Amino acid sequence: MKKFAFIVLAMLVTVAFSFSLVAAQDVDRTGWPETFIIGVYPGDNIEEALAAVEPLRVYLEETLGVRTVLITGTSYNAVIEAMAANRADAIEVGPFSYVLAADVANAEALAVANYSVNVDTQVLPGYYSLLFTKKGSGIQTIADLEGRSFSFTDPASTSGYLVPANDIMISQGFEDPAQIEDFASVNFAGNHPTSVLSVWNDTVEAGATFAANLAVQVEEAGIELCGYTDLGIDGPATVEEWPYNGPMTREEIDAIYEACPEGSLVVFHQSPLIPETPFAINADLPESFKDAVRAAILGVAENQDLVNELERYYVDPTEASGAESIDALYDSLRDIAANLNIDLSAR
Repeated sequence: MKKFAFIVLAMLVTVAFSFSLVAAQDVDRTGWPETFIIGVYPGDNIEEALAAVEPLRVYLEETLGVRTVLITGTSYNAVIEAMAANRADAIEVGPFSYVLAADVANAEALAVANYSVNVDTQVLPGYYSLLFTKKGSGIQTIADLEGRSFSFTDPASTSGYLVPANDIMISQGFEDPAQIEDFASVNFAGNHPTSVLSVWNDTVEAGATFAANLAVQVEEAGIELCGYTDLGIDGPATVEEWPYNGPMTREEIDAIYEACPEGSLVVFHQSPLIPETPFAINADLPESFKDAVRAAILGVAENQDLVNELERYYVDPTEASGAESIDALYDSLRDIAANLNIDLSAR
């Protein structure tokens, strides 16, 4: 297990309010944790990551009547290891990281995040991994990556490694993941923003990330991104309006690529739909506590002000997807892990 550093943000709950709330909840609280610890992966900005989850922390603390704190780790695996070591009771770290945590840290998915402020609880939340380059590199298909430099994000990232690596293997007919490194010069950027910037700054020729992150870097890093800034004089009103947040045909991808001026970042591949990040909890916690957390998480969708603050809400998509359970939604990622020879139990 690799070493990791945790930054803990602890907030005190108002005792009088908690007792009155607890009294109103006619449930058996035997075995409930005195402090509910939620692990999140901060990417490259810890303060922003914690601030983004803070409204959820406050909401859960008030709703459950249990002191709730946030912790962060230096990587996806660090947060998973925290749960495995009982230093975190719940995690929200990405779809494949959940698959790893379910195998090695006893994680149980309670609900799935939908990163939108337009609440529709009947929609199956999902997103896309994108492969991108700088126009002028000569890269327009996965086959063009042969002999070129390429940046994944993190080995435990769904959209930054697992899915794009599998897409490359399928496209090229590789039988061994090691062939990807022979096919292209591969490295790991460490996080999604850095993966984008490594291509923008010509450190590597192509990279992988999730759709919304690529669009966000227009505003945060000043990159020029085809298919985004040409939607209007000032770009789209929200990242959600970027076309790659929905399914794109090969013809549509090629049309944006062809119209893209040299020197701008451009997408040349979009993955199949990836199920969104689940909110997962330690399965060994009391059923009454898990039920209370599940109800609270799903209740976010009923509070539009909170949805606006979090820029997401949570759903149980089993009915919409036809899956037997929320966990079963991620079986496709388990299949990909097997294809990439990833031993989940060794993470």
